[in-house]
Parts: sequence; structure tokens; C-alpha cells
Amino acid sequence: MGIPIRRFKFHYDQGPYSPSSFSLAGQDFPLTMKLPYLHIGFQNSRKTILCALFVTGLANPLQAIANDPLLIPRENLDSQTAVRVGTVASSQQICEVLNHPIFNRPRDDYRLLDAINLNFRWDGIEAAPLWVEKKFTEAGVRPYRLSLDERSFRIANQNLSNCLERLDKDRKDFYSNLKTFFLQYLSAACYQQEFDIEKTVDDRGNLIQKRTLREVNTCIDFNYNSGRYGDWNSTTFSLMLIWVEAHPVLQRIFDRGQQTLLAQVQQRDQKASEDRLAQLQRQQAFQQRADEADQQWQRYASRTKSFMEQVYNFATTGTVTGTKYERWIEIQKCVMTNGRVQINSQSINMTAFRVSRQQLGNSTYLVSSDGNVRLSTPATIPIDRLQNAWRQAFDECPGTKSRF
Repeated sequence: MGIPIRRFKFHYDQGPYSPSSFSLAGQDFPLTMKLPYLHIGFQNSRKTILCALFVTGLANPLQAIANDPLLIPRENLDSQTAVRVGTVASSQQICEVLNHPIFNRPRDDYRLLDAINLNFRWDGIEAAPLWVEKKFTEAGVRPYRLSLDERSFRIANQNLSNCLERLDKDRKDFYSNLKTFFLQYLSAACYQQEFDIEKTVDDRGNLIQKRTLREVNTCIDFNYNSGRYGDWNSTTFSLMLIWVEAHPVLQRIFDRGQQTLLAQVQQRDQKASEDRLAQLQRQQAFQQRADEADQQWQRYASRTKSFMEQVYNFATTGTVTGTKYERWIEIQKCVMTNGRVQINSQSINMTAFRVSRQQLGNSTYLVSSDGNVRLSTPATIPIDRLQNAWRQAFDECPGTKSRF
């Protein structure tokens, strides 16, 4: 029957004689896989199943499993004829690709890269579909919709699943970023399988539990992009990821992508630094203006006001001293300014000048105006007092007159 090269113990939970997988050369294989060079025998015990693995016809069985051929149907309608285009990558080889620094970036960094329909575009990334097309042509393969031979798919999927499970446990956010930016078809955890537990009873009343696979999760899904491999997308990437001979090409592509990403990150960080500096300068300038305004107000509040300053302050704030944000300065005889407007009191039409209360919105204002110049205050002050102030102001700085 062959030479037994290793013995394995299986803890079973599907009932006797029903182990689900075995481990060989650091990889897990389901026993449902069609491996023609493996012969498996079982010996029952109460809690475990002992498995002796025999290998026939192979000089180096471990190497044979680690270098399984990658088979592609020659044409989509010719599922019986599969052509070898390369070698299925082992779990370790897949992980070596995914250990590239580009897969270990903060999530926001990836958003700096150009993308079309969530698929990255950087200089040199087009080498991926060109290389795949070249190898398919050399092998005489012409699929218009990418698919793998059934056996190649099972082995490749298992190897990818093992790698992703390991990296998901070891590296925070790795799986989430891979799913969002590289392999968008991935489920929440493609390497996990869900089972339903069914209970039956034998004729002696013993309960028997049986696990039934609810839905098969896979880590490879070429259908997500309709099997399209003519550009960079999750189908092209996943194919090259499980294809050993494609790994040097991927390495070069990801090196270029990393260079592009680092350049974008540098530009972003430089702009952020410039924005922070500009914001700091604006804050400093604002604080400087605020300090100057405080000093000006202190000087203004402490000095004696001219009579015209008192009248204008009273007409706009209800106080003769004015306020920090509304005060009048007589810059020359009878010429007033509050920093926003300038009024020559001698240009006011004294004949048309009136003081009245007016409703503006929900507030009542005391308005002093000749129809051109208009001063107002929401402060509650006696109207006759303000009228008296303006009479004295016009005595000091007479305005113009009209017939009516």
C-alpha cells in the first residue's frame, strides 16, 4: 500500500469515522479533496480517530503537495480539458506576498490613491493583466470568463484561507483593509465555516449529533468581477495571489504602489503641516488684533470724550462713554468715525433731522436720521433727552438747512 510517513489524531464531532481535515507540511486539507496520491486508513477509538497516511508512486510527497499545478480550462465551454499555466502558491507563499508593506498602511492612506470603481490605478499596475494575458497565450488558454479547474480551486482556496486566517489574527485591521481595498468580494471572515447541529437518536435511545455545513465560504470569487481579468481588479489580484509564478510581478507592482502611496502621504502630510501653520498664524493674528483692540478700548475708556463723541455714543449705544465694540471718535472738528463709517456732522440736514422710535423686526430702536445719515440704538433711553443732545450738537457743529 505504500510507506506510512506520518500519523495524525482527529478529534471528531460529526460521529465516528468522520474526520473533516488533516494537516500536512503546515497546510490543512479537507478529506473531501481529491488527492489521488493519498491513501488514508482509519482506526477507531472511543474519543479519537487515528489516521495513517500512505503515499504511493511519489519520491517526494510533501514537495508534490506544496507544488500543486494551477490548472485553467482551455476554454470556458471545455471544462474537461484543463491546462497547466503554473503552480498553486502555498499558504506561506501567499502570506509572503501579503506581508508587503503596502498591506500594512493606515486605512486613510489608501484613500489617497487613484481608483476606478474601487480598483486602484497607479503607474505600473497594468502589468498585472498584461502578464496574465501573456501567460494564458503561451499556454494556449483563452477563457473569456476566468475559472479554475475544480481541484486547483479547492487547493488554492484552502491555502489562501489558511493564510488569511493567520494574518487576520496577527495584524489588526489587515483583513478589513484587504476586503475594502483589494479583495472586495471577501465575506466577513471567509476562512470560517458555519455549521448547523442536527440531533438524531439510534434504536437504543442514544443521541447522535451531526454537523452539517450551512454554507460554504470561499476566499476566492472570480464571479465578483464576472471573471474579468483584463484590468486590475479583485479577480486579477486573487488569481496572481494563488499563482506562484506571478508573485515576482506582484512584488514589483506593489513596490511601485508603495512608492506612489508614500509620495501621496508625503504631500498630504506636508499640506496638513502647512494648513496647521496657516491656522496657527491666523490664530496669532486674531489674538494680536484682539489685544490691540483691548488696548485701544482701554485708552479710549480712560480718556475724556469730546461733546460730539458723547452725543454719537449716546445715539448708538445709550451711553455717553460708548462700548468696546461701538464707540465714536472725533478725528477732526465735527468729523466722526466708528471705524466702519465716517460722518461729517456739518453735512447733516438739520431741517429734516428727526428722532423717532421704529420697530425693526422684534426690536424697537431709537433712530436719529435726516433721511441720509442714520444712527440707531436698541437701548431704552428717553427720546427728549436724545433730542436735547442733538440740539446742542448742532449748536457746536451746525449742519445744513432746507426750506422744509
